[in-house]
Amino acid sequence: MAYTKTVWNDRIKDSQGNIVQEGTPVSAGNLNKIEKGIEDAHKQMEQAAKETVSLPYGLSVLNSPNGSPLDVQIEGRTLVSMGNSDLEGGKKYVLADPKTAVVIDGTIYKGISKFEGKNARPTIIRTANFEGKVSGSAVENPHLSKAGFKNTLLSPSGVWQNQDIETAGYTSMYTLDGKSRFVADSTSGSIAQMLFSFNIIEEIERKVGKIPGSTVADKVNWLKNNLNKLTCNWNGYGSGVGGNKANLVRWDAVAGAWTTPPLSHTSVSVSKITLTPTISTAIDANGLVHFLAYAEASDGVTASTINTDYVELDIELKSNADFYAPRVPLYEVPQESCDKILVEWDAAAVVKRYPMIEGAKSLQNPIVTVEGGNLLPPFSEWNLHAEASVISPYELEVSAAGLGRNSYVKVNVAPNTDYELICDTNGSVGVLYENEDKSFTGAGYTNAFPKKFNSGSNSVVRIFVTNYMSPAGKYNFSKPMLKLASVSSSEKPFVPRNPSYLYAETILRGLNNLNDMLYQDDGKWKVLKKWEEVLLDGTNPWAWHADFVGYKAIKVADAFGSITTSTNTSIYQVTNHLGALLKKLTTSSDLELNSAAAWFGNITGTAGIADVILTVPDTLTGWADSYTPTSDEIKAYFNGWKVKTVDGSNKPTAWVSALDGKDAPTQTLDYMKINKAPGYTGYRLLYQLSTTRVVDVTDKVEGSLSVSAQTQVSLDSGVIVKEKVIPVLASDNYYYVNGSNKPLSRRVKKILAVYKDYAQDDFQINSQFAVNIGTVGNEYARKPQESFDPTASYYVTYLSLDKETLTTNPVNVKASYNTSIRSTVDQMNEHLADVKSSVSIHDRYLYKLLLAAKANGWSV
Repeated sequence: MAYTKTVWNDRIKDSQGNIVQEGTPVSAGNLNKIEKGIEDAHKQMEQAAKETVSLPYGLSVLNSPNGSPLDVQIEGRTLVSMGNSDLEGGKKYVLADPKTAVVIDGTIYKGISKFEGKNARPTIIRTANFEGKVSGSAVENPHLSKAGFKNTLLSPSGVWQNQDIETAGYTSMYTLDGKSRFVADSTSGSIAQMLFSFNIIEEIERKVGKIPGSTVADKVNWLKNNLNKLTCNWNGYGSGVGGNKANLVRWDAVAGAWTTPPLSHTSVSVSKITLTPTISTAIDANGLVHFLAYAEASDGVTASTINTDYVELDIELKSNADFYAPRVPLYEVPQESCDKILVEWDAAAVVKRYPMIEGAKSLQNPIVTVEGGNLLPPFSEWNLHAEASVISPYELEVSAAGLGRNSYVKVNVAPNTDYELICDTNGSVGVLYENEDKSFTGAGYTNAFPKKFNSGSNSVVRIFVTNYMSPAGKYNFSKPMLKLASVSSSEKPFVPRNPSYLYAETILRGLNNLNDMLYQDDGKWKVLKKWEEVLLDGTNPWAWHADFVGYKAIKVADAFGSITTSTNTSIYQVTNHLGALLKKLTTSSDLELNSAAAWFGNITGTAGIADVILTVPDTLTGWADSYTPTSDEIKAYFNGWKVKTVDGSNKPTAWVSALDGKDAPTQTLDYMKINKAPGYTGYRLLYQLSTTRVVDVTDKVEGSLSVSAQTQVSLDSGVIVKEKVIPVLASDNYYYVNGSNKPLSRRVKKILAVYKDYAQDDFQINSQFAVNIGTVGNEYARKPQESFDPTASYYVTYLSLDKETLTTNPVNVKASYNTSIRSTVDQMNEHLADVKSSVSIHDRYLYKLLLAAKANGWSV
């Protein structure tokens, strides 16, 4: 606890000897307080002390009594989505998605749940609704609702009064909470109606897995063959001339009309109607299904009214649906983790620990950010109103032509935490919470500082600078500062935002509590490596091994070194090109009993080198049941090619992509055996090393961390570090980074910095235009032409938006910091020694380079 000094006062008497001020008593309490302060200061100066905490994924707050370096150890992990894999009896599994259910041997598990597996593939049921839907955009949610009224039932492509209802209307319809979106009209003969169109292709590919096929028609055909059932649940009520009545129908895509008769209810309050359409006629040519809720027609006096509280579509796949790149957050977990799920870890924590990933993913490119005393970036990184001008990094001038000229910035905050906002201004500053529908509520606007507020359940706030309800005029804002309220304004003068960070471009793997680890030792970053992953593709020495009915066993011999010889099957893992996990067998004789998803690692040949034998179904390869493929034909399959046609002896003559069925561009075996099919990721083998290795990754780690007092820390992954970019000049005389005509290599969640020749540059970072988000992500950066240097090289560091295709969340991160001055000084001395050692090594290396250059005739 910080020491609070005592102010000592003299005892004062007036001229008559009366006491006018009591002096501070020399008491045991006061003297002991002095002794305790001396003792605490002595400990801070003399005793070494550290504290180690576990950082959760996302944002947290550390409390260091003094400034200190922050040391981190980041453990790796690997997750494999089991959405299209066979589960195993006796093993433990977790499902971590509230809108997904799985059926295992007749038992339904929905939402955040854990269970024991059966020897069967799960049936996937995905629930589509309007959660997160933003009007006018299909990026956040691909589904659509229209509202209107007419004397006939409007078709999905008809002219509606609301061709896409407002965002607030969508928000009122994705939770069964008594809040409704309604349509009402009193024109005689008018029918109030609402359309609900669900894009099944998008829902499945975003949340379940990719659908085979190169065209929309291919995917629609897949839907009709691989869906087991569609169920629409509409919750609401209607009213009209005859009283309360609500009707629900679905669109017949073959007949081009609404089905009859409708399903109805006459409840005066919200009640459910469930409609299960015929799949073959319900899905239109674009992969959409349409439902219509409507009320009885108005007589010109009594309005026709339809109210929708909640609507959803359950999409049930067949258990053998052949999608690939699964995204269902269904994972095998060890018993220790299973015991903690929904006991020590609540539902929110389970979702963070087991996020959606595509196929098999390990922790890649972790990032740790430690904020300083100010959470607000300079105004150049705000979303500025057109009438706002940046005078200096923390000074903004707004020449407002009217009310409410808003400039804003998003800030991540810790839930249920007190914050304090200060700013020098003649305008107003707003603190608003960002809701799911992109609307704002919260602490409101103020021109009286400091402004204190609590973040409540929110994790993001928007800070506005504005003239709010003030008239036109000139408004100035300077030295804005947002900080944790634990430090008072008098103790913390204005400082610019100055976070410390750590970016690590490395992959950290782990299974069954055996994890790679990133750590720092003697000033160098290292990875304690326990796992290796190899790609099983056409470059391997494949050979035929055995033939069984409906499938073949294929072998790659003596190809992988240092595989542990343990018989524990949990230390190996193979996924196929569809993303399915293959069952590890303990003996090669078991191959005959596991046709579709099995492999065997036989430790033979040179010591520590493995034969890997895989079963491949003939339905995936296209090989005839009795055909023995050549080594090159096997290589073609493992490059992503499936046999399309054969000759009279069953020898392949033409090939297509094993993913989407598209013809190969060149129909020769020489092409297939060395070229991969587009989008093909291949079979992968993950195995535990027989001997742990330590790998120096100092050249792949950037930054260092420090904490002081109460400090906000965030933990994430998927950082892309210094990607080279070529800014593009636009018609507005600005150079753009991540514009629609020159996107970055991955969609952007957040741009962290733009660099000019590796020094951070003053590009302005803005929220992306809504029309561009689906292509390039959330943000872009720009800079005026007059201050841009076309001769320089530019780089950008950013967070990837589509994390599920790159990485999983970090969850096991230990952070250590000093809690005494002695510890801090000792550590700083150690770091200084490490730096001096590195400098001396570099100096010696440069000296040798200079000598070599001179010896070769170069002048320096």
